[in-house]
Amino acid sequence: MKTAALPGPPIILVAEDDLDTGHILQHHLQKAGFTVELVADGKAAMARMADDVLVGLFDLKMPKATGMDCLQYVREKFPDTPVIVMSAFGEIQDAVQAMRMGAFHYLTKPFQPDELIAQVRHAIRAVELARDNKMLRQAISPPMPSISFVGQSPVMKTLLEQVQKIAGLASNVVITGESGTGKTTLARLIHQQGPRAEHPFIAVSCAALPRDLIEAELFGHERGAFTGAVGSRPGRAEVADRGTLFLDEIGDMPLDLQPKLLTFLEDRMVQRLGGVTSRRVDVRFIAATHRDLPAMCRERSFREDLFYRLNVLSIRIPPLRERREDIPLLVDTILARIAGQRGVAPFSLSEAALAMLTSHDWPGNVRELENVLERASAFSSQSGITEQDLFVSIGRNALEPSAPIRDGQIVTLEELERQALIHALKVCNGKKSLAAQRLGISEKSIYNKMKRLNIAG
Repeated sequence: MKTAALPGPPIILVAEDDLDTGHILQHHLQKAGFTVELVADGKAAMARMADDVLVGLFDLKMPKATGMDCLQYVREKFPDTPVIVMSAFGEIQDAVQAMRMGAFHYLTKPFQPDELIAQVRHAIRAVELARDNKMLRQAISPPMPSISFVGQSPVMKTLLEQVQKIAGLASNVVITGESGTGKTTLARLIHQQGPRAEHPFIAVSCAALPRDLIEAELFGHERGAFTGAVGSRPGRAEVADRGTLFLDEIGDMPLDLQPKLLTFLEDRMVQRLGGVTSRRVDVRFIAATHRDLPAMCRERSFREDLFYRLNVLSIRIPPLRERREDIPLLVDTILARIAGQRGVAPFSLSEAALAMLTSHDWPGNVRELENVLERASAFSSQSGITEQDLFVSIGRNALEPSAPIRDGQIVTLEELERQALIHALKVCNGKKSLAAQRLGISEKSIYNKMKRLNIAG
């Protein structure tokens, strides 16, 4: 039987400054069926890290950046990617320290090829198990907080009335709305109010998943279906059996995968990648997008027959600028939640600050409002949140529907993070534990960020 192959297989990234050792590692891993990329120093390893890296294999002693530096970088930027560190016999203490920092395992040089392959496969199995557990947690998790739908405006009352009417039906639903309006929360609300509430709610993000892995995530795969598939695993469609399958950002689904999704919508039969048998599943479909699907159909970037199959019932979430009267209640709800999470007294808000929030157009909708209040509450004094805190939290010009700009140049997220951290430390008189509490992060993260952003302290 010929197994299916994905055009962009997951990568084993090897960082080893001794090229002879690196080529030996590469040889043994490739012989075992893995796709390997070899780099010669830690800086190159960090530059190469991406979502397609399945396992990192880093030497502890490297020029430009050490294996420890690489490990810390991966833990911060790619927390789900396992890292195996390699050390010489005399560096066992360093290897143990790396394990404490979150390394998956360590190998002592010289090592046996069988040991190398076994540890890499073990790491891959751990990744797959973590993904499966995440899906199960999604399936049994309680309803998400419906902060997005707090309000008494006419448009929100109409929206919630629509939810009550369609929740009990089995028909497919398409939710439309701008980014940040709460499409995922609404999908879960529909699920929780319907007859399938006791069964799984499983989400598939067509935008967040790597293009070449969407099919495997959706329909599952058999062992050996592609490089790195060391075992069989069900897809999210199978896990969602008797529940709801939520296809988030359906407009980003690759065109070549849409016919298979259409077939699945019609016959409810799942065949895993590399498999030869099919099984029937019973799921309700809810899809969401911020895109104009009818326009995409006209442009032939989205299949018209798939759109009509999905779009049996449709519901639109209004942007926040169309329900400004809900903003004061939303602000109170969000600030109460933030205070509860931090274990502090409720935050007050000045009239000028509330007026500023109410007059803003909120291109990022409720998600943007939450982020603004999260940052402003970190910068605020005991007297409460003022308009100055809003300026400090996102920049004086940021309460406009545009990206943060300075002298015509876009400010990077890293620079914004650096400014926020410097200000928090200044407000807290250099007390890192207090700054961490105000920012809603751990004290360890403060130290890590100060080192990464080159902030003296």
